[in-house]
Amino acid sequence: MRLPTAPDGSRGCSALARYTGEQISGTAGRTTGWLLVEHTGPWRHPAFTSPGLDPAVVSRLASRITGHDVKPQLIKRPGQSARTGTGPLRVYLAHVSRTSPWVRRLDLPDLAALLEYDVTAAERPRPPAFGAPVDHTLYLVCTHAKKDPCCAVLGRPVASALTGGTAEVWETTHVGGDRFAANLVALPQGVYFGRLEPESARRTVAAFERGLVLPENYRGRCSDSSAVQAAEAALRSRLGAVGVDDLTHLDEEETADGVRVTLGHQGGLYTVSVAAVEGPECPATCSALTPSRPVHHRVTEIRRDPSRTRG
Repeated sequence: MRLPTAPDGSRGCSALARYTGEQISGTAGRTTGWLLVEHTGPWRHPAFTSPGLDPAVVSRLASRITGHDVKPQLIKRPGQSARTGTGPLRVYLAHVSRTSPWVRRLDLPDLAALLEYDVTAAERPRPPAFGAPVDHTLYLVCTHAKKDPCCAVLGRPVASALTGGTAEVWETTHVGGDRFAANLVALPQGVYFGRLEPESARRTVAAFERGLVLPENYRGRCSDSSAVQAAEAALRSRLGAVGVDDLTHLDEEETADGVRVTLGHQGGLYTVSVAAVEGPECPATCSALTPSRPVHHRVTEIRRDPSRTRG
């Protein structure tokens, strides 16, 4: 594969995106339900065609989640391989929401046992009766080499750097946004971070464990639209708001010029105007045969409404 190359000689779609300073806010793919299945690899692309996964079971799982808002992922402990994986199969269902997030864990003898459970429960706010509740954050680092080399080259050092602490960290398959590698997702909050390096990843996770969002690598929440993600990032920057739940999403309305987002902060209401703009040509991934023009959501105005306050 011939990798995209930036003018400074750095290679890979992520290097080119860094060089051009492509906007990362508003780029988290929208998903509320997550299905995480432990599989030590090797991982292929598509992920659920990987060796060691029973195709008949995978087919039945796929048919169940088709048409549902459930994102299936393979996960493994950082540095783990098929040679080191032992014990029961761990599966997580996670629901991303600003108001009712949850995670449930299943320990199963094999993948076929998962067919006994309603995996579409992940898209619903009310957690299912099955599974053990998980009361801490899961951190997923994309290291999916077969999807994009940048994810492996940049993601693996980040995953390794996050091991040994108290946070629960997993390597995972494609989460979206290869050119923003290394990518990390915090569940069930659904917060995406991109362009991480080992040291910035340590700072990011340490802050998040304290309930804080560092703005430098923040992509957005996957429960929100791209416009809301961009609006939140801009307002956070304007106000210096770093608490995970400092801002409240109240309304989203299409206008002739884009989208008008209403956010709440400490009793005040803010209107953020967002326009969709086409960016310069760039390869979306290292394997892209032709460049594309990604659509970004740019904030054009932030206005506090002095006549309105939240009760």
